[in-house]
This record gives sequence, C-alpha cells and structure tokens, in this order.
Amino acid sequence: MSGDLLVFAGSLAGVAALVLASRLLGLGRNPRIADDGEARELAGNAIPGFDPHDVALDAAGRGALVRDRAGRVVLLSPHGARFVGRMLETPGNPQRRGGQLTVGGVTLELGSKAAAWAARLAPSRR
Repeated sequence: MSGDLLVFAGSLAGVAALVLASRLLGLGRNPRIADDGEARELAGNAIPGFDPHDVALDAAGRGALVRDRAGRVVLLSPHGARFVGRMLETPGNPQRRGGQLTVGGVTLELGSKAAAWAARLAPSRR
C-alpha cells in the first residue's frame, strides 16, 4: 500500500510542477491590450508600413481597431496568448448594438466610439 501512496504522491507533485511551469510561462492567460499606445505598436508591427493614428480599444483590452491617416483600418484580435492584426480591406457590414461593434467576426466593446467607428467602416463610406 505504501508503494501506491508513493506513486500517487509523485504523480501529484509532477502535475503541480507542470501547472506551476505553465503559469510562469504565461500559458492559458487571456491576452489584453493595456492602452492605445500598445494597440498602435501591435498594429504597426503586424502590418509593414502601417502608421497608426486613431485607436478604438475594447473596454477590457480584448481587441482594438486602429486606423492610419489614409483611412486603412487594422483589426487586432486575440490568437492564443498573443494578438494578430489584419487589415480590413472589406469589413463587410459592421453591426452595432449600443456600445458594441462587431466587425470581421470580432465583437468589441467600444462605448461611445462604437457609432463613429461603425459609420467609418460602413461600405457606403469606404
């Protein structure tokens, strides 16, 4: 019986070590964009030659819309533990519900900025 207990304790210690290692590596964490400056940096890094100007950051930092002076828009959305940026060549039909805006399959809580960004992304304005 003591041999079984030793195997169980060893297994438990191994699982605890794996959980601790994954936490230290940041695995399983939901990525967040801290502020407009980080959103600009992420968009600039994602698209070569993109010069970020205007930002609409999700209230919880789960994504962002970033526009350059030429009117091009990059959508930043989480992908695993990082963010990916993609140019919205044809944003489709952005859907607004109150302060939420859904574009490119991503819903962002933009608060008072949602209406203005919906108008910018509407097909008739592009």
